[in-house]
Amino acid sequence: MRAYLLAFTLAFFSAAPSFADTPRVVASIKPVHSLVASIMGDTGDPTLLVSGGASPHTFSLKPSHATALNNADLVFWIGPDLEGFLANPMKNLVHDSASVPLMAVDGLKLLEAREGGVWGDHLHNGEHDDEHQDEHHDQHQGDEEDEEHSFDPHLWLDLDNTIALTNAIEQRLSDTYPGLGPTFSDNADTLRTQLTTLDLELKEQLAAFSTEPYFVFHDAYQYFEKRYGLSPLGAVTANPDVRPGARRMSELKEAGQGPVCVFAEPQFEPRILRVLMDDEGARLSYLDPLGSSIPTGPDHFVATLRALATSISDCLTANANAQ
Repeated sequence: MRAYLLAFTLAFFSAAPSFADTPRVVASIKPVHSLVASIMGDTGDPTLLVSGGASPHTFSLKPSHATALNNADLVFWIGPDLEGFLANPMKNLVHDSASVPLMAVDGLKLLEAREGGVWGDHLHNGEHDDEHQDEHHDQHQGDEEDEEHSFDPHLWLDLDNTIALTNAIEQRLSDTYPGLGPTFSDNADTLRTQLTTLDLELKEQLAAFSTEPYFVFHDAYQYFEKRYGLSPLGAVTANPDVRPGARRMSELKEAGQGPVCVFAEPQFEPRILRVLMDDEGARLSYLDPLGSSIPTGPDHFVATLRALATSISDCLTANANAQ
């Protein structure tokens, strides 16, 4: 009987997933990596997949990335709507529970993806805000609802969502590495305080620009725009992989009568945006929701949102002064 119990115990533990003493964690994009790195602190360094100026919309995994994924205990990513390159690899992870799609965590306020490139006044009169947001409390929605709704994946640009992500990352790290739980908890508390302070700072910085119009290249900012009451005229493209046609460009030019700010992104060719800059005084500036040029690490997330707010406020201030 004792021999049977010993054999059963050995078989059970050999079949169960084993986790390294040093956390083996992967994060898909720099904002997610920064949140994870902040919570992990000195316990380890998460591996980043999409680095530099690469875009998750067009990224391809390298062999070294595949190795990191196969060795990972946890992989934090937004979800297939943003990082389509991870959809299939996530199905083949060594640890079935390693995949953590953050778009599915509890407590998120998700916004439906916008169609087309010209939004008009309905964006900032509040009329459609309620119908475009969804309190995402249940991560196991049915297939029918998934087909009915397509949500914007750039959810980290709303700091209430970022705090929900922080809670989820802390929980998964603590569940996977319980001995490090107190460290994760302390670090997450510090991060939540930083995010709350940042939110107040950005609200004050952007309050004066609620009626200033501008164009963006890629529709990646509606969480940021709604949070801080901004008034974009539209995006050149809803999908950065699709070049806008002549009709789209004509609609955008008509919507933007007079000098406006036009924001490009470092990941994409801005040449097409110059069509919108025929009017004298139009200004080209840059927004980067991934913080491509900002150093990777715990400080990256706060620096990225500050850079977004500064780019917007600087361009809109200069444009208003020129009129």
